[in-house]
Amino acid sequence: MPDSRNELPLCPKKYIQTISLVKGPGYPLTLIRSKLELNETAELIFSEFADSYFLKLDDQDRWENRRVGMINAVSTMPFTSLEIFKEEIATWSADDVARAQSVEGFGG
Repeated sequence: MPDSRNELPLCPKKYIQTISLVKGPGYPLTLIRSKLELNETAELIFSEFADSYFLKLDDQDRWENRRVGMINAVSTMPFTSLEIFKEEIATWSADDVARAQSVEGFGG
């Protein structure tokens, strides 16, 4: 049975949607896996009910990966993910930023 404690809330969805639009649909997960050194089993899941994204991790990443935050991860992951995505966006060209403007709530 899946453990809901392994599903961590992420930053506002507009950042994930914007990066998906500009860099491709799988890029947000690739980026967060790389920065947090996550196993390949990590997934991004969208909850229609919560209208937000969650990072689904295996037990090893959730409870042993210090980059995730272990016990504090539920409260820190939204901020950690926001910093990762903001760092990525800061590297974009003017054309990338112009495309990002089409995401509702982004940059406005």
